Amino acid sequence: MNDEGAPRAGASTERPRFARTLQERILWGASALLLVVCAVLIARRFAGPAPAPLPESAKAAALATIPLAVPQPPASDWLLAHFVAPLPAQGEPPADWTPIEGRLDAAACGACHVRQLEDWQSSWHAQGMGPGVVGQLLDGPEIADAATCQRCHAPLAEQLVAPDDDGTAAALRGDGLSCAGCHVRDHTRSGPPKADGTAPMEGAPHDGFVAQEAFGDARFCQSCHDFEAGQRTLEGKLLQETWAEWARTDYAQDGVSCQDCHMPEGRHLWKGVHDPDMVRSAFTATATWARAGEKLTASLEVTNTGAGHRFPTYTTPQITLRMEQLDAAGAPIAGTSREGAIARRVKPDLTEELFDTRLLPGERHVLAYDAPLSPLATAVRAVVECWPDEGYSRFYTIKLRDPDWAPNGRALIRTALERANASRFVAWEQTDPLP
Repeated sequence: MNDEGAPRAGASTERPRFARTLQERILWGASALLLVVCAVLIARRFAGPAPAPLPESAKAAALATIPLAVPQPPASDWLLAHFVAPLPAQGEPPADWTPIEGRLDAAACGACHVRQLEDWQSSWHAQGMGPGVVGQLLDGPEIADAATCQRCHAPLAEQLVAPDDDGTAAALRGDGLSCAGCHVRDHTRSGPPKADGTAPMEGAPHDGFVAQEAFGDARFCQSCHDFEAGQRTLEGKLLQETWAEWARTDYAQDGVSCQDCHMPEGRHLWKGVHDPDMVRSAFTATATWARAGEKLTASLEVTNTGAGHRFPTYTTPQITLRMEQLDAAGAPIAGTSREGAIARRVKPDLTEELFDTRLLPGERHVLAYDAPLSPLATAVRAVVECWPDEGYSRFYTIKLRDPDWAPNGRALIRTALERANASRFVAWEQTDPLP
């Protein structure tokens, strides 16, 4: 080149080698991109449309539109007084009692009631003040906020932690919903009548107990498992209304109470949605597959055949239905999975219900499957997965994105998130050869 940019005399006008290499790279890149696009189109041809996204659109009916299965008498005066909120302090125990008789912690009760203590320790009542609850309360501005949550999670007045607490209330709060939360008022012990019909033993420790039929009444569970009228509702439904769901079922009509299923033989286990066997007893699943040429159609049907309320109850659990094609190694083939959910999905700020596909007894949910047969498929699988803490997982995940949220309780919230994510399990599955 000369200073004007024109080629010098005798200079070659052929492009330099690096320019040809760049052209070749562009050509090869375009060819590779074309091959990728073709591969994607082919994969889509066999994978079919993308899985239907969650959430779903169904809205379960408000309970006010469903009649009671049988008229429900009002709760007894004793029961109303027993669960008045907030609970008054117990006061001083009788002067002639030994120190252990006047204690309110579960370990003291377990000194005599060994089996009940062991059952309770394995239950979710003992986890009432788990890391998710405590982690949020550490940043609560008022003790009244704690009282609202602890009305059910740790209901005794002695469990409220004041700023000047010497550690006694904090330790007792760690028991969550303990023995005393249900059985002790004003240091008087109450419980169900003895199975053999005999009177409580006289001269027993802590002056024995007072027998109350209300311990077998489903309403005994209502004060914590149903929110009260006037509290937050979405689509005409309280956020929690398990007793009201039960009251509209054949279980209520037949006199099958909460305690009959969740406390069989008086055991203090309270198994529920976190227990795989309990969940498996709550539903029946049926999967059918059909093949027409290179296309698969199928359905996965789940029916509430064992839960005496909506399956699942409350807003945090999710039952996920999934159907998919498997390769020769038994692995799911990408693009062949279809999912649905049985759950009540609400926004984390509790302002909107997105969908509610939960099932009252006898109701069913059907996941339809329609997809091309993958050339890699050798089998098909239907799965019902239970995620007890799906709602908590979403809530904690979103909240932890804010670096200023719950500064004092973040470590506990992270622990709660880990536990929520680990709570999911397969409740049912069925693998079949290609139809």
